[in-house]
Amino acid sequence: MKGKGLKGDAVTYTALISAFCNVNNIDKAMQLFNDMSTVECSPDAIVSCALIAGLAQAGRKMIGEGLVPNVVTYGALIHAYCLVGNLDEAMKIFTKMSSSSRVPPNTVIYNMLIDSLCKNNKVEVVVSLMDDMKGKGVRPNTNTFNAMLKGLQEINGLEKAFELMNQMTEQACNPDYVTMEILTNWLSAVGETKKLKSFVQGYEVSASTA
Repeated sequence: MKGKGLKGDAVTYTALISAFCNVNNIDKAMQLFNDMSTVECSPDAIVSCALIAGLAQAGRKMIGEGLVPNVVTYGALIHAYCLVGNLDEAMKIFTKMSSSSRVPPNTVIYNMLIDSLCKNNKVEVVVSLMDDMKGKGVRPNTNTFNAMLKGLQEINGLEKAFELMNQMTEQACNPDYVTMEILTNWLSAVGETKKLKSFVQGYEVSASTA
């Protein structure tokens, strides 16, 4: 189809995504789902449901065969539920994953949840996730802090934001241009430019990772 200049539609992608999920090729299913936006074919409810159903089936099949779902399988499921706004189900899977020491959540999975929860104004849950990361020894990255700072900006949670800024400095986690855009707009508006200058002093702002 690509060779002939043809673009797949939602029906095409639904069939392919379901097929790859059926053979436990989670990576390819997620790649196709993410590729839809690059070919101007936005995922609709049918495609999203097909992805979630396929991932769930793949997970059940793995368990039935005595296999333990790996971090990719868990991450794909959490990502899919976050994409369709089903955060309760995403958190259930995360809780199940966290209870298993064999497959601990990584930074990527925490970032998925933190970003989605912040976008849905569930900042208190995000704060507990950040504490959970620290307790499990999972190191946050710039994307983690950016999502958290954006969520705190929405509720004007300055004190917690200052704590995160200090944490970034202590962990030598360089801010990127997204970080600076959030903090510049926010801290300038509330008269905290000195805090901003102190934060950026000594940092070489890295290229945006967004």
